[in-house]
Amino acid sequence: MSGSDQRTNIAQDERTAGVLVQNAYGKSKVRLTKVTRSEDRHIFKEICVDIQLQGDFERTYTVGDNSQVVATDSMKNLVYVLASNHPLEDIESFGKSLAEHILTTYKHVRSVDVRLVEELWHRILVDGKPHAHAFFGAGTEKRVAEIKATQQSIEIKSGIEALKLVKTTDSEFWGFIRDKHTTLPDVKDRIFGTSVSVHWLYLSGNPDFQKAYDTVRNVVLECFATHRSLAVQHTMNEIGQVALARVPDIREISIVMPNEHRIPFNLEPFALENKNEIFITTDQPYGLISATLKRV
Repeated sequence: MSGSDQRTNIAQDERTAGVLVQNAYGKSKVRLTKVTRSEDRHIFKEICVDIQLQGDFERTYTVGDNSQVVATDSMKNLVYVLASNHPLEDIESFGKSLAEHILTTYKHVRSVDVRLVEELWHRILVDGKPHAHAFFGAGTEKRVAEIKATQQSIEIKSGIEALKLVKTTDSEFWGFIRDKHTTLPDVKDRIFGTSVSVHWLYLSGNPDFQKAYDTVRNVVLECFATHRSLAVQHTMNEIGQVALARVPDIREISIVMPNEHRIPFNLEPFALENKNEIFITTDQPYGLISATLKRV
């Protein structure tokens, strides 16, 4: 049966059984590499960009009229064109410029969401000095930003994702509810492993993004290392409180910390002493803990 014949078998009332209440479209996974070259060193940036638009696009869904559609290929090209003239010192300011350009150029676009994920690279040390143009990957950790913009407003969220951390002591977990389902023992000294994701919103749309990012990241590392943790929740609150205190531009911070377990392996059946040195590393199941703190 041809496509034309198939369409004639769909009754008109079947085409009007529902109403379109939401629509969005865009381009995802636009991968950008930029090298900024000066005489003494190069700056290397790699970013993945997602764009989603909402606006006056209903007719392309209902009758196939594409006259208001901004092609997703044009969005892809826009990322590269704007990047060529942008210093790209931080992903937040680039994402903001991208969103503002779309809203200014296409007046029928009501809102634009931009998500940016930066692949982090560190300079290789040669004879103790950072190399001018050679880098190594930072692993799973990513810097992220989300921009939600309309013709009237803009909201920017910054973040750090998949920052893997572990410490081998100064972590406890005890005093929890004990009932017929409980087998977990109280622990006064355990390995604390996690993969932190932290996101924060700003009081205004024009803060010092790089300073905020650097400070929050340092707070996460410092608090995790130095805080005597009575629970994952306990350490999360410490991170949030210190971050809000040190970064006045932040109005809200959200933290997610999975509890990645290392379970002691019993060596006694093998006639060996348990010295709290050998553990089974597990990735599933895991505890998933989250918290959001707002500035008072």
